[in-house]
Amino acid sequence: MKNGTYHHGNLKAELIEKGLEYIDRYGAESLSMRKLADAAGVSCAAPYAHFKNKDAFLDEVQEYITGQFLEALTESEKNCSDRSQLMLGLGICYVKFFSENPLYYRFLFNGRINDFKTYPPFVFFEKAAEEWLDAKPADSHYVILALWSMVHGLAQMVTIRGVVDTDHLEDEVGSIMRSVRIGENG
Repeated sequence: MKNGTYHHGNLKAELIEKGLEYIDRYGAESLSMRKLADAAGVSCAAPYAHFKNKDAFLDEVQEYITGQFLEALTESEKNCSDRSQLMLGLGICYVKFFSENPLYYRFLFNGRINDFKTYPPFVFFEKAAEEWLDAKPADSHYVILALWSMVHGLAQMVTIRGVVDTDHLEDEVGSIMRSVRIGENG
């Protein structure tokens, strides 16, 4: 261990977070397992206890973020008592999640996802939207893409800062979505 310290806590999660910071600053191509260890302040061998190599690390980062994102969406859906407001709630959740985690947004949506049809958060969002629309998948395809595109674009705008009032994020996103009648079914 560096400086005679022993790591207490969840080293895997810390490596992921430190690796994300490094990637955001210098790019994934310049990351190495040694640089990952340096970023986390651990021995050069420590990352190998959790990741076989850099590619495995990058895959694990994607899984980690995807899991957290899906968990946030699932929790939002579970807490929605008024089903007519489901998409509004999921949209606010989507934007808020990436507002609070801009590194996650930049990592995920920088070419890491190859097929949205099988991407778990999109599959979840699509199923919820179909329920909200009370429509068959073929009937709702374009509406679902429009919904996802809107909240995805808002999340991008929030991570850039300055366009959306982040001090009142939930109200702001709700107002934007309601302005195009996303908070309503029908």
